[in-house]
Amino acid sequence: MPTATTMMATVSTSDVLPHKPSSKGSLSTEATLQLLYNCAARAFLHRDVTITFTLLSAAFALLPPPFAPSPDPLDVHRRKWDILRITLETTVFSSTLDIANLPQPLRESLLLSPQSFISTFSAFLPHQVLITLVASSIKIDCPSVGCEMTEDWLPKRGEPYHKVLQLYCLHVLPRLGEWEYNELSSDKRRVSLIL
Repeated sequence: MPTATTMMATVSTSDVLPHKPSSKGSLSTEATLQLLYNCAARAFLHRDVTITFTLLSAAFALLPPPFAPSPDPLDVHRRKWDILRITLETTVFSSTLDIANLPQPLRESLLLSPQSFISTFSAFLPHQVLITLVASSIKIDCPSVGCEMTEDWLPKRGEPYHKVLQLYCLHVLPRLGEWEYNELSSDKRRVSLIL
């Protein structure tokens, strides 16, 4: 599901945000995103899908896409919010929640096949977000999509990627019955050393 940018009318963020006085009069975008995140994470843990989704929508309305590949102050927030969004949507997709109470975009995602569901994410992809997507593909039993994402992502990265490689080698490839492929240049010891 693409990044949500609309607010739900049924629950406003003022209903769930703590009211803290600010000496500046208004909060910075980063402070607002952190407050929203704390409330959204709490709502997610309490399985309140509607409030979590509403707060996600509010946060993504505040988060512009990155202008360049170089880091900016909001990168940490983008990553956290993408992980929470993917986790929420995967939880909804793989559970038996009452669909009548779900926000419309989440209901629509339930009509997709697991492969299409995972493929629709258009997330900013640092390794933490990729790990969440690949784990989600395993959770909803479509490791082939996780395999494709990992194979597309690995050659483009210069940063350490041992966690992605570990998830790929130990969970994705065995589920696909492709352990032989996991030998990486016919040397199983290299895989063991990398992991």
